[in-house]
Amino acid sequence: MTDPGTEIANGRPSAALWRRLIDFDEAGLLLAFIVMVLVIGIPYPEFFHLGSIETVLRQTTFVAIIAFGMVFLVTMVEIDLSVGGIYAVAIMSSALLIKAGIDPWIAAVVALAAGVAMGALNGILCNLLGVPLIIVSLGMLSVYFGINLIISHGIAVYGMPRDHSFFRLIGGDVAGLPTPVWITILAGIILHFVLQHTRYGAIVRGIGSNIIAAEFLGVRVTRIRVVTTMLVGFLAALSGVMTLAFFKTAEPTIGTGIELRVVAAVVIGGTSLAGGSGTIIGAALGTLLITLIDSGLVFYGVDSNYSLFVTGIVIVGAIALDRIAKRRKSG
Repeated sequence: MTDPGTEIANGRPSAALWRRLIDFDEAGLLLAFIVMVLVIGIPYPEFFHLGSIETVLRQTTFVAIIAFGMVFLVTMVEIDLSVGGIYAVAIMSSALLIKAGIDPWIAAVVALAAGVAMGALNGILCNLLGVPLIIVSLGMLSVYFGINLIISHGIAVYGMPRDHSFFRLIGGDVAGLPTPVWITILAGIILHFVLQHTRYGAIVRGIGSNIIAAEFLGVRVTRIRVVTTMLVGFLAALSGVMTLAFFKTAEPTIGTGIELRVVAAVVIGGTSLAGGSGTIIGAALGTLLITLIDSGLVFYGVDSNYSLFVTGIVIVGAIALDRIAKRRKSG
């Protein structure tokens, strides 16, 4: 048998080595991403302009950072649909505090704490009521959006201190990229390590694989559920804080439908709805694909009302592929 290194040295690329390069879980997603970029960029070269790229990346970050937390939940066979409400409350509460004269940095910390509290409440209610998180969070989504409307009186908040360091730093650029992009990359690296290389990550995967076995081994599933919903709440609030820093305004209806995009990104990214495994990298690529779909619709002049329709179709397709893959593995 010829060694792959020998084949390369002789100018004959090894098929085995090529398979190693493409044989990773997110290879298909990466290929789909490249194809999507070319489909948009070739007929519309302005897509490759720096401004367009920055816009795509910035729009991606606001969803991706929440999707990273959702990966942990889906890996546990749970889904939190209230993230849109938490995101909205974080934006509005921090904006109102700033308007009241509170330092923006302090207002941001308060919003993050509120996000953690709302996430914890989701997990606690799920444990107390003994029902799946998706059911509890469906109700809490309305509760949190209701809170958002109550505290804002249904009125948008403007007039943020744009010259404050919070808005200049978090809402600005660092090394040519928007600051939220760097924050999301850092969060992705940390959470990837946590999910794949820590005891907590192993427990999350174990619960998703077999919750009965996990409980038999002494895992406190209820505690892990609350910790994970707190993580998701924190990330949803962090996304809200970054959104406020960029747009410098808070709309009472902002965040509507973001939970659909988050779940879509996670499922498209390859995290199985059957639980037991998750991928942060896949969630990032899944979010990028959804953003590219939106951008493609804009460049091709398709009515923006089709965006939600197309996203739904993509979700159904991803779920179908997930089920097909599971059946093949079990077969």
